[in-house]
Amino acid sequence: MERELGLNLELRHEWANLGDVRLHYVTGGQGPTIVLLHGWPQTWYMWRDVLPGLMQRYRVIAVDMRGLGDSSRPATGYDTRTVAQDIWRLMTEVLDERCFHVVAHDWGGPVAYALAALHRQAVMSMAIFDAPVPGDGSALTAMGRWHFGFHAESDLPEALIEGREDIYLRHMFSKAGARPDAVSEEAQREYIRAYSQPGAMRAGFNYYREMARNARDNKAFIAQGKLQMPILVYGGGNKIVGRSMYAVDSWQRVASDVRGGVAEGCGHWIPEERPAWVVERLMEFFTDVDAGRAAAANAPRPAHAAAVSAASQNLPAPTTQKANAMFHETIDTALIDVEALPWMPFSPYSEEIFLKLIKVDPIRGEWTTLLKLPPYTELPMHHHSGTVMVWTVTGSWRYKEHNWVANAGSFVFETAASRHTPVTVGNEEVITLNIIQGDWNVMSPEGAVLAIENWKSMVDRYVNFCKAQGLEAIDVTSFSA
Repeated sequence: MERELGLNLELRHEWANLGDVRLHYVTGGQGPTIVLLHGWPQTWYMWRDVLPGLMQRYRVIAVDMRGLGDSSRPATGYDTRTVAQDIWRLMTEVLDERCFHVVAHDWGGPVAYALAALHRQAVMSMAIFDAPVPGDGSALTAMGRWHFGFHAESDLPEALIEGREDIYLRHMFSKAGARPDAVSEEAQREYIRAYSQPGAMRAGFNYYREMARNARDNKAFIAQGKLQMPILVYGGGNKIVGRSMYAVDSWQRVASDVRGGVAEGCGHWIPEERPAWVVERLMEFFTDVDAGRAAAANAPRPAHAAAVSAASQNLPAPTTQKANAMFHETIDTALIDVEALPWMPFSPYSEEIFLKLIKVDPIRGEWTTLLKLPPYTELPMHHHSGTVMVWTVTGSWRYKEHNWVANAGSFVFETAASRHTPVTVGNEEVITLNIIQGDWNVMSPEGAVLAIENWKSMVDRYVNFCKAQGLEAIDVTSFSA
């Protein structure tokens, strides 16, 4: 009987009563907080294949915005400023989160802008998919999309679509992706369920009816100065239905630190069309943002500040030391005592699979490990962004997708961006030496990213294991030991 990795990816459904609106949201994971805002005609469910990968290192909160999904449907309050305040009250009053990241798509993008403009110190960073900012100063916020005007008409779209939600929404899903099946049948059924509820289509149309007010509010926000937090923006690469570089251009008009580009192979539904790619971009971005914030918090004060402080206390000013040797002059070659390094359970996935972290190169994003698997073990399918080289020390194994079997002494070279399902062969324990570049993504059979491993997660696992076992951790990131 083959043993499979188990992952704890529990999402909890919660409701928050804010007085004039009752918000439904799902939450899970631990760590710094990310709030995710959906678009139209979607719900929190659009993030279903993105959340598992984020949950390994972050607390995720995916919200059904006012009037949509399984949240309540007040008669008013569909301007992005009010919806943003819904999110702020949920995060601060209910969840006690005062500082968080934001991920948004479509209508979630303008809501994210209003949230960040109103609470500039609380929003650490944002990632936006295929959404511009109304009132940014450009002429084509709707980019000629016919449904913007139709949805903004009073009562007309409700009268024409009532009882035909299935036909209308399926048309939108099939036309706005790079492929007609960009949004899965399962997801379409869930969205049709949500938007067929009484008042749901009207609530969705009310977002479009507030476009002019949103633009006025945003112009006032822009007059207060550009946003300063880092912002990642991607537009869909299919220029007929995706916003391409227009999305980036829009956010550059209202923010100072905007990065990103074009999501190739995507239309408008980027997080549903390429969820694994989205998770990789988000993890890269948030890891960089978190590292930058940590470095800023721990940075020493400038020398002149120290001198002023010393003078105020009648202390001698610090002296300038002679520069140390250049970094490359301190690098040396060292023999690594692999036997002295501990075997660690591959937690939280399995207590029967073990890792031995040998070396990490943070510059190249490369990590070297021994992997030990018991007989009759199958790992989930995985995808990696960089190349992987595997030397088999003992035992036999293969990929389900290939006919070959790797035996002791075999060398396997895995090209970047490939995916496989490893399984042991025979009744012998398998040990492999693995040199991995970039992210190693654990995937579900449907292609959702369940977890992401890289050099940083490996170092964290090693340090935490040593601490728990009372061992002294050596610096596996050093270039000279």
